[in-house]
Amino acid sequence: MSELFQAVIASDEKTDLRQFVSDLRVLGNKYLLRNDIVNAFAAYCTKYEKPEQFHQSSLLSKLIYCVQEIILEDDSLCILLRPKIAAIEIVRLGDDLRVQQMTVQELLDVRDRFVNQFHPEEGDILELDFGPFYDYSPIIRDPKNIGKGVQFLNRYLSSKLFQDPRESQETLFNFLGIH
Repeated sequence: MSELFQAVIASDEKTDLRQFVSDLRVLGNKYLLRNDIVNAFAAYCTKYEKPEQFHQSSLLSKLIYCVQEIILEDDSLCILLRPKIAAIEIVRLGDDLRVQQMTVQELLDVRDRFVNQFHPEEGDILELDFGPFYDYSPIIRDPKNIGKGVQFLNRYLSSKLFQDPRESQETLFNFLGIH
């Protein structure tokens, strides 16, 4: 379970979380993306005259900062959190503020039900393979390299160039000869 949820629920801000959730239900929108959530939290802080420090640095504001989307169901909320780069957490927050981990499949089922396309008995499930086209391409394992693909590729190719210089020079010569 997310440490952020544990911290908010264990603190005095538990009532603020409960009030914010009830304000989200009043909005009428059942599927909220990040911008909607941030705007709703700003409106919540204004409505209840919360100090600027609460809006910027409270535990609840840190939690809201990590929330990517919320799906409002009848008795719970499905929340997608991104606590750090290249990591997601999916939780279900009940009306009693009980937090349960969800799997990706459960989230996808909730989304399907939301758009009235949930028919698992029919068996026609679209599957997408996001694997690399080439199995010899380098894989980014360190989240710090995400968004720095060119630098990562340059380092990878440079290291390959010096591992077997003869083969690398021959490949480079053939490439330059073609172009």
